[in-house]
Amino acid sequence: MAFCSQSDLSFRQVHLDFHTSPAIAGVGGRFSKAQFQEMLKIGHVDSITLFAKCHHGYSYYPTKIGTAHPHLDFDLLGAQIEACQEIGVKTPVYITAGWSELDAHLHPEWVVVPPGGLDTTRVGWKRLSLSGTYLDYLCEIIDEVLSLYPVDGLFLDIVGIVPDVSLAAQREMHARGLDPSDAADVLSHARKVQNAYFEATTRAARKHGKSLRIFHNAGHIPKGDKTFLQYASHLEIESLPTGGWGYDHFPLSARHAATLNGVAYLGMTGKFHTTWGDFGGFKHPNALRYECAAMLAYGARCSIGDQLHPNGEMNPDTYRRIGLAYDEVRAKEPWCLGARPVSEIALLSIESLKTARVLDEHVSERSIKGDVGASRVLLERGVMFDVIDTDADFSAYRLIVLPDEGRLSPGLARKLQGFLAQGGKLLLSGVSGLHANRDEFCFPVGDYRGMSEFDMEYLRARPALRKGASGDRLIESPFVIKGGATLVRPEKGSRILADRVEPYFNRTLAHFCSHQHAPDARKSRFPGAFVTATGNVAYFGPKVFSEYADRAPALVRDLVFAVLEELLGEPVSTVTSLPSAGRISLMDQPDWNRYVFHLLYATPIKRGDDVLPGRGIDSIEVIEDIVPLYDVEVALRLPQRVGSVRLVPSGESLEFKQSGSRIQFTVPRLECHQMIELQR
Repeated sequence: MAFCSQSDLSFRQVHLDFHTSPAIAGVGGRFSKAQFQEMLKIGHVDSITLFAKCHHGYSYYPTKIGTAHPHLDFDLLGAQIEACQEIGVKTPVYITAGWSELDAHLHPEWVVVPPGGLDTTRVGWKRLSLSGTYLDYLCEIIDEVLSLYPVDGLFLDIVGIVPDVSLAAQREMHARGLDPSDAADVLSHARKVQNAYFEATTRAARKHGKSLRIFHNAGHIPKGDKTFLQYASHLEIESLPTGGWGYDHFPLSARHAATLNGVAYLGMTGKFHTTWGDFGGFKHPNALRYECAAMLAYGARCSIGDQLHPNGEMNPDTYRRIGLAYDEVRAKEPWCLGARPVSEIALLSIESLKTARVLDEHVSERSIKGDVGASRVLLERGVMFDVIDTDADFSAYRLIVLPDEGRLSPGLARKLQGFLAQGGKLLLSGVSGLHANRDEFCFPVGDYRGMSEFDMEYLRARPALRKGASGDRLIESPFVIKGGATLVRPEKGSRILADRVEPYFNRTLAHFCSHQHAPDARKSRFPGAFVTATGNVAYFGPKVFSEYADRAPALVRDLVFAVLEELLGEPVSTVTSLPSAGRISLMDQPDWNRYVFHLLYATPIKRGDDVLPGRGIDSIEVIEDIVPLYDVEVALRLPQRVGSVRLVPSGESLEFKQSGSRIQFTVPRLECHQMIELQR
């Protein structure tokens, strides 16, 4: 499938949920074309995803294939499309795929049975297998909708690799020579089901135009498995910070999407205080402002999720809040067209090394801790980086971070060896850098001696490291870190940068000390961090990135960053005076011969308790207060010299100094988001 260009995607979109119970009467009874149009204008919306069929299993148009909502007496979808087209708003349509409650009741043979069995006490959607007669039925729905309406795209929801051991699935597996009692065979079958779904639904849609935009949503854009890309015209990164994804999920996903050459992408947040289905929940307007600004900063278009009341009336408060954010987006659009990131450092995603990508219901568990922790370290220290797959062009980067769990296949090992031979550098930790099938390093790092026996232990930076570019942040004392470090005897000539210090003992029934872990007792024979004799690899024994994802000790982050700068031999942080909650992004606009530098600042605060029981979300990250920062100093490394620096869209010129590849300037005021144009 050909990807649509980023310029084809609208900047200011709304995803309008409409999952409406059959127990609710008067559906669409208060819909008004004039009111619908007025809300879209107030919200500065230029595209809205409208519902053809929802998770309850009902259609919102006169269907001959499915079942119209029992309390809808007119063509709601058609009326909405007509209202939008009159005012120039695009209308992709939504069709549920993996959840359809009515169909699950009418056809229990379509329901997925996970290997652990069905939980019949759970209130919520039942998963349908995207195969067999249900897949045929779904394709007929797609064909019907696209035959009836002139739409701008198709959004198919709830897809993914779903292990299924239902009787129907067992028959399919037996026919393929697979064993339903073997987990690997069950997963293999689930992959075949997903791929057959992609083929069938995309073919059904393509009958109505090869340029029709299509996206299949699984709630996460996988890294490493690009199968789904051949069936998508673009990507929609579902990432509701208050719904369990958190504020660091989107940068990690967007920095990966930006490396997928030719793939257009948008970010999707929500207007909700929590997550989807939050009737009466309103996110603070400043949160929406920040979230939309972050989408622009990372090269994405914007989409905000809303939910239409069953009566069909749009909520004015919602669209006034959306309008505040989208008014700012509208003014910034010219500096976001055709923009692509500029980075010298890459995070080689651990997710891309994994082969089993099974859909996970809990959004809080969709990311791998090593990836999350590494991303946070780089974000908080103002480093511009990409998130790459194993098939990326490594030569585009000076340094690659491979966090914690990156055991290497023979092919990937050879590729990284070539990267090192050409002058590239690696930052490794834990078991990363070891061969996939044996406990030996793929590079001249050292002699692997197993794993530490301690649950908790300590790291201590050596004096030479404490005097480095980030030395003012490091302390002399040992500081605690989660145990289970890899024990490595470094190659001769390596520079030890941090020691490991062992505790007296683990906490057991036989002996314990104080409330948690025992204090530091003795220096280990194995170091905590070192740079190899070749000077092109830095290695941490502990899983420092998982530790930062789990417990966020600033001392671990700053130690990692000090080692990073020691490896590169120069400061790599971009912003010199932005707090750790600040975020940066450097984008290139080649068609306008300019760079655009983004500064973001807001402070998410965790509030609440037991927010969404059973969903793994026990608190919400809230952005409420936007505190302005003044005189933000920037020291930026650029590939090319520039002739002018100015704030945009205001147009105010800034004084600047250039020395070699470094440029320095001061931003007088930053409130939430500021773009700086650097004209070449």
